[in-house]
Amino acid sequence: MGSGDSLKTRKGIMALRMYADFNSGTGTDEDPYWCLRYGSPLRPLDEVAAELNLCEGMPELLYYEDRSEEFEVSAVLVKRGTIGPQWHACADWDTMRRIR
Repeated sequence: MGSGDSLKTRKGIMALRMYADFNSGTGTDEDPYWCLRYGSPLRPLDEVAAELNLCEGMPELLYYEDRSEEFEVSAVLVKRGTIGPQWHACADWDTMRRIR
């Protein structure tokens, strides 16, 4: 897989495909969040949010890849607070797909 600038269809709605650094996770078990990046080169989601016209509830396809594994998981975009990253994704772990 490559950069996060491709679109995937989920239930007839176009979803942005973005990189999620799941190793950067913070927050709580009920409200985790990760460093989200989009585009080529990958840029923090907060930096490109305005040009992408993001809104809460948008479907997202998060992907992660390193030397040992690669997977995707469906998510929904949410906007939180003003401290730290504003845009978060709520992952639906039941949709996780291992690619390798």
